[in-house]
Amino acid sequence: MYPYLAMLAVPSGLALTSPSARRVALLLVALLYFLLVAFRFHVGMDWNNYLIIYESKRSASFSDLIFAREAGYGLLMWVGSQTGWGIIFVNAISALVFCWGFFAVAKQSREPWIAVAIASPLLVVAFAMSATRQALAAGLIFHLMAHWEQRGTLARMLLVLFASLFHFSSIFVMIFVALGAKAPGIVRIGGAVLVAGFVAALVRWAPDSVEAYSRLYVGSEGGKLSAPGAIFQVAPLAAASLIYFAYRGVWVRVNGETPLYANMAWAALLIIPLIPFSSVGAYRFALYFWPMAMTVYAGVPAVIQSGTARAYYRLCIVVASFALLIGWLQLANNSYAWLPYRNWLLEPAGARLMNGSFAR
Repeated sequence: MYPYLAMLAVPSGLALTSPSARRVALLLVALLYFLLVAFRFHVGMDWNNYLIIYESKRSASFSDLIFAREAGYGLLMWVGSQTGWGIIFVNAISALVFCWGFFAVAKQSREPWIAVAIASPLLVVAFAMSATRQALAAGLIFHLMAHWEQRGTLARMLLVLFASLFHFSSIFVMIFVALGAKAPGIVRIGGAVLVAGFVAALVRWAPDSVEAYSRLYVGSEGGKLSAPGAIFQVAPLAAASLIYFAYRGVWVRVNGETPLYANMAWAALLIIPLIPFSSVGAYRFALYFWPMAMTVYAGVPAVIQSGTARAYYRLCIVVASFALLIGWLQLANNSYAWLPYRNWLLEPAGARLMNGSFAR
């Protein structure tokens, strides 16, 4: 557990001592996060699953990879196989893209260290250190959201489609592309409803298109992610939404209006009633709301007039971040797959990739 605590201690300490973030400091912390995520070894619930997929892709033809579901990730595995760099290369590319998007959002936030700290337990540790495919897709989506206003509708669509080549759940973001398009209101809403209907149909009749490993988390094969677990994952996002709406007037005046994040704040609240029907689907889609939550939590100090109250708020965020991390590592029903933390860079040559201890 100590490597995870040490990782979180870096942005948390900076949040308390130096709320503003210099470019060099952000790059150094991003490098630390990249090394921990990219070269994790026997860490994450999906570690063995990706090894199995990797072996299956090694013998696949190029045409089979091109026309397979999530072809981008298949091609990435094929490159790892052809170059001899293996699954570690795949993990490293995924971590690089994820950190690229994650720290792009943090950099755009009012207080970047708060943004990094609050998202580290559930987004970096619990998610990016396991779900390699979706972490890569999320990195692309996060970078798009960090520069949303600088991208036109066509560019947004193309980037979302590209991200869906690595994890199909990212097609969900098309709802926000439709809502943010420069078109009459009826067209924007109609487009968003069509995308939402398409995604709902996939979750209902073709769940494997959204989460190929869903049988590992729900149903008779383990129930690893139940509705209560999904609520625990979505709760920090819903709390950020409530904070945003409670102080929206002063928020807009101090931090500026962000239509994308306003729409995502509504979505983070609306997705909660869907958890009992598809806990995995709700959790997987909600992960794309983290840029909104990071921005909201990092922007709250600017709304608080008292310097003492601002310092107290930062302390509360740090305490809450450590509580989330420790609570998840101690109480989550699949957290054993993260303990102890091991890093490939420190492993002896020829260390066995398959983790036998996951067979439970």
